[in-house]
Amino acid sequence: MTNIKTGIATTLSILVLVAMMFVLNGEAMAATNNLYWGCKGPEVVQAQTVLNQKGYWAGNADGIFGPKTYQAVVKFQRDNKLQADGIIGPQTRKALGLTKAAPATATAVSRGSRVMTMITTGYCGCDKCNWPYGGQPSYMGLPLAPGIVAVDPNVISMGSHLYIPGYGSGLAADQGNAIKGNRLDLFFNTHQEALNWGIKTVNVTIW
Repeated sequence: MTNIKTGIATTLSILVLVAMMFVLNGEAMAATNNLYWGCKGPEVVQAQTVLNQKGYWAGNADGIFGPKTYQAVVKFQRDNKLQADGIIGPQTRKALGLTKAAPATATAVSRGSRVMTMITTGYCGCDKCNWPYGGQPSYMGLPLAPGIVAVDPNVISMGSHLYIPGYGSGLAADQGNAIKGNRLDLFFNTHQEALNWGIKTVNVTIW
């Protein structure tokens, strides 16, 4: 009986491990099919086209996932009570009707990327956060929106793409008097969201 119980336990352990492998492989495959700021390709064209058709202007369907597409995705996600992270993952893909996942290229995986440890804070478009530049666009002239990040241009070049854990994809498109050295200021829609972020030290991918 002991041998039988041992055999059953071993078999169950193997089945659990196999199931975990399938789950992990599935998650990895899903992650590789995500579309986010910096992605390029025909599936981005499809996403942009669908967003535009649904009334969420993503700009011209040029196959480049930039700030307009990001803002359109975030608005679509909010309206559909999805996580508003600006990433077209499995749930957003399903809500948009993008059932066919095709490979998309992203500069985020390019060999030129680097990782830096940065101190991050949050800001919004209010006068308190933006004094004396309230009501003005970002340093690069882009409208302030989630994904816009203020950097020290001596550390990170303007126009660089970023990935900030817990925040998502961003663009180095703004500057700030207090943002010097290894510091980032992340844009949020509201002052409360910026306060909720607080001060976090994270490893940021830059390309």
